[in-house]
Amino acid sequence: MTRLLFLTGNAGKLVEATQFFAPLGYQVEQFLIDGEVPAVIEPQADDLRFVALSKIEQAAAYLDASGQKAAVLVEDAGLFIDELNGFPGVYSASILKQLGLSGILKIMTGMNERSAEFRACAVLWDSEQFIFGEGVCRGTITEEIRGAEGFGYDPIFSPEEENTERTFGEMNRTEKGGYSHREKALKSLINQLD
Repeated sequence: MTRLLFLTGNAGKLVEATQFFAPLGYQVEQFLIDGEVPAVIEPQADDLRFVALSKIEQAAAYLDASGQKAAVLVEDAGLFIDELNGFPGVYSASILKQLGLSGILKIMTGMNERSAEFRACAVLWDSEQFIFGEGVCRGTITEEIRGAEGFGYDPIFSPEEENTERTFGEMNRTEKGGYSHREKALKSLINQLD
């Protein structure tokens, strides 16, 4: 099995990546140094690809310094709400911590246009090259929090491909994977590796 170190502090993302890569012969592990996720400086930029590239370059340097032999994966994603000019976008994780789901719904009170999209950019470093995969999932922001599955904004996002108008928070991992921006980005990576 090929060892794949995923630089993330998000347990949900780690589980999704493990379920995706394990059947393809990858042993996915959280990238840790001395038992801790290495600190990376996240650039303040409006472009997911730029942010992901910055993180993977830092991760590759950590890997080099640690002497470990493995591929490294970084994934960055964001929720881009049309009516809010793409907010929270690349700042989705920090905005979620500050406002929570109810805060986002409060900002959108009275808005009829609720279209949004999740975007993901995954980058894999195989010690020779950077391979990029990107994915998008269009949908709408619901008017209430629904479901306890998934993580992040899942309970307020309903993918447009889903006919029942369920949120990601109301879907199991397999169902969500059929629409997921993250899975689309990872599939794009795998297609390039093949």
